Amino acid sequence: MSLSRVSTLVLSVALLMTSAGIASAADQTPRKLKFASQSVGSTAYARTSAMAKVMNEHLPKGWSVEIAPISTGGVAGTLLTEKGAVDLAEGINVPNNLLRNGKYLQNGKPFPAPQRAKSMLAGTDYAYFLIMFTEDFHKKAGCDTLEEVIAKKIPFNLVTKAPGSAGELGAVQLLESIGVTYDDIKKWGGNVYRIAPGQMADMLRENKADVSIDIVGLGQPAMSELTMTSTMYFPQLADATLEKLATYGYAPKVMPSTSWNGQGRDLKTMVNSSAYVCDKDLPDEVVYAMVKAICENKDELVKLVPVMEQYDPSLSADPALNGLEFHPGAVKYYKEVGLIK
Repeated sequence: MSLSRVSTLVLSVALLMTSAGIASAADQTPRKLKFASQSVGSTAYARTSAMAKVMNEHLPKGWSVEIAPISTGGVAGTLLTEKGAVDLAEGINVPNNLLRNGKYLQNGKPFPAPQRAKSMLAGTDYAYFLIMFTEDFHKKAGCDTLEEVIAKKIPFNLVTKAPGSAGELGAVQLLESIGVTYDDIKKWGGNVYRIAPGQMADMLRENKADVSIDIVGLGQPAMSELTMTSTMYFPQLADATLEKLATYGYAPKVMPSTSWNGQGRDLKTMVNSSAYVCDKDLPDEVVYAMVKAICENKDELVKLVPVMEQYDPSLSADPALNGLEFHPGAVKYYKEVGLIK
């Protein structure tokens, strides 16, 4: 499904839910807040459920948070909040940045910049740009970087995720950062396959593909299994490429040498991040309490969801990891603890 179709579906759901009688976030009477999450059983659902539990232990009297597993992920949570279907949601920093800057396209046209959705916090989860060469291609091409392969116009078969995914969007943006497109790769004798992660791994394992570009969380099953059973080479992206990716809203982060079997060295790369948003009309004291609860109770979050160990509360207010303007309640907390001046 394309990003534009996903957006249209999300907006339709939002309008339906609003007409079904979900209370306006402008209502200041203490109530239950709808927290949009991805489907039950997903890692995102586990993470947001843990956050809701911690928030509920620290909210002002009469206020509470309940999970609404209606988001399709990515930009969906932000759009659901923007349309007033939910009070808060998990989004992603990159589409949030695109939305804020009028660069998020729907049906080929810029989507209106958010007026209602505001940032709360970010950095509870990361997905890294992961570029890999097969061992055979690395030896045959004689190139150690993706930029060199492209500069020499060496034919290669590229695999990435299906259209509409964050990984495929990242692949397009990475190639644009180097100055090429899918069509250029095809013109000099290569090909591009946009498929499911398991198929990507199979094609690389069988040498039917030479290069993969993806955005993944550490430990992603298909790529973890691939690197355990096949020798892969992990190129370092050039600083100039990383700087161009930053203009799309990605944030810099080091991918530790032990992230994938055979990686062997730390790699400077870029990430997208979970970025939590809320309705601008939520009372400042409520948003303040929610942000404070998450930032100051990491140990409890990790007990509930071990993957939250990667969360660094000191980065919660990082503008690049959030994407949108902050809610005043979040600003109040971040100023108190020195994360915002």
